Amino acid sequence: MTEDIWTVPAAADDAADVAERRTAELTVSRPWWRQRWMMILCGFALAVGAGFVFAHAMQARVNWHDGLAWERRVILGIPRPMPAALDTFMMVVPWFGTNITLTPIVIGLAIWLWRVKRRRDLAMRLLIVQAGSYLLNFALKESFDRARPEIVERRGWYSWSAYPSGHAIAGIAVLLTLAFVLRRERGITWPVVAALLIITGNLYSRLYLGVHWPTDVIGGALVGAVWLTATSFAFRYRTPEAKRRRVTD
Repeated sequence: MTEDIWTVPAAADDAADVAERRTAELTVSRPWWRQRWMMILCGFALAVGAGFVFAHAMQARVNWHDGLAWERRVILGIPRPMPAALDTFMMVVPWFGTNITLTPIVIGLAIWLWRVKRRRDLAMRLLIVQAGSYLLNFALKESFDRARPEIVERRGWYSWSAYPSGHAIAGIAVLLTLAFVLRRERGITWPVVAALLIITGNLYSRLYLGVHWPTDVIGGALVGAVWLTATSFAFRYRTPEAKRRRVTD
C-alpha cells in the first residue's frame, strides 16, 4: 500500500519513530473555519508595512526610482551570458516561484487535500498563504510605480512595476510553506533544502535576466519572510494538554 504523505506514518520498530508518532498523535489542528483570523490579518498588515517601510527608506536615497548607483554596479557586474545550460536554467527557474504557476498548483492541491484527504486545515493554510502572496505583490506594486532596469536587455517573463519582486514574495512564502508542511507531516527535510535552492536560483535569476533591481528582490524577500512567519505562527498546532490548560486557567 502506498504511504500517504499527508498523514502520520504507520508504526515503526525504531524507538525514535515511535516517539515521533506519539508526539504527532497529540497534536491538534483547528477546524478550517476556526483559524486565528485576527493574527492572519495582522500578519498581512505587518507584511504590507514591512514593504512600505523598506521602500520609503530606499526612496529617501537619491534616484531610487531609476536605480541606485550600487544597484547599477551589481547588475552590470553579473557575468552574461552564462553557459547555455545555466542560461536555460536562469530562464526556467523563475517559473517555480511565481504566483502565475503556484496559484493553480496550490488550488489543485488544496482541492485534493480538502475533498480526498480530508485535511481541510492544510488546504486552508495553503490557500491563505497563496492568496496573501498574490495580494501583497499586487498592493505594493500598485503603490510604488518603480521602473524596471534598462541598463541590460530584459529577458523572460515580467509584468507590472519593479518593486517588489513577486517571485521573492511567492518563493519564500509559498514554497517554504509547502516544504514546512511536508516536514511537519512526514518528518522529511529535503523539501526544505530543495525549496531554499530553488529560491536562491530564482532570486539570482531576476537580477541576471535584468528585470529587477537588487532592492526589489531584497524588499520582496523581506515581505515574503514576514508573511511566512506570520502564517506559520497563526497555523501552528496545539496539543490537547495546552488546550485544557487554556480552558482551566
